[in-house]
Amino acid sequence: MPKELTLSGRVQGVFCRHYCSQNAKKLGIRGSASNLRDGTVRVILDCDEEEKIADFIRAIKNNLYGLTFYGHIDDVKVDSYSGIIKGDYTF
Repeated sequence: MPKELTLSGRVQGVFCRHYCSQNAKKLGIRGSASNLRDGTVRVILDCDEEEKIADFIRAIKNNLYGLTFYGHIDDVKVDSYSGIIKGDYTF
């Protein structure tokens, strides 16, 4: 089942959506990312492998691949998601 991640910290205007897409591509995960009005970023991952989801979260929190990202992710909230995988930045 797809997962919805809500990223908080300094995540808007700092390449976060692109950063998430690059990390997901390295892990073979498809999905989308969107800026939300409350200053968070929502990431929908089309993946039901818990280990890959955990790898993605670890990668974005610690920049394991040394990708360009000018912000920081303080917290990641994970929820189940059912619906169309869409957002303003798809990967």
